[in-house]
Amino acid sequence: MADDSVHALLADEELVDCTLLIDGEGMGHLLGDDKAGDLAKGAQLKLALWLALVLAKKNMVRISLPNRYGPSVRADLEAGPTVVDLHSIAPYYYTVGHKLADATGEDSLRKELRAAISGDRFEKAFDWSQVSLDRDVSELRETLAREEQELFDAGYRAAR
Repeated sequence: MADDSVHALLADEELVDCTLLIDGEGMGHLLGDDKAGDLAKGAQLKLALWLALVLAKKNMVRISLPNRYGPSVRADLEAGPTVVDLHSIAPYYYTVGHKLADATGEDSLRKELRAAISGDRFEKAFDWSQVSLDRDVSELRETLAREEQELFDAGYRAAR
């Protein structure tokens, strides 16, 4: 399996908040309980992204944006990679964010993610990759989301 496929699978495993839009007969196990009881319409669940997307298309759940995509974190994106440690918040922040924006119709999230990818945050990560050949950059690299790490690594390899 290619490295990209592994990362795609890992991104799809991130948990997202959902509200059940139907009565869920025998779906109690989704709450992590040992007994497989029923779930009432309106129950709050955390589901893997891949499952949430499938169920949302079938109008069985409504996906809510997790706090990590809330206004405060989104505002911190503009401040640059030293302000917010995206890797600890969500290693696949941009990939998951774009999928959530598509699923929820959050155009503002999509625009902010696009601006972050094309803005200072990615530019600084790339700049650091170019001037860091003789430095230990492991601490900095560990704060970057996976997509930023890929850019950093490509720039680091090109600078050698």
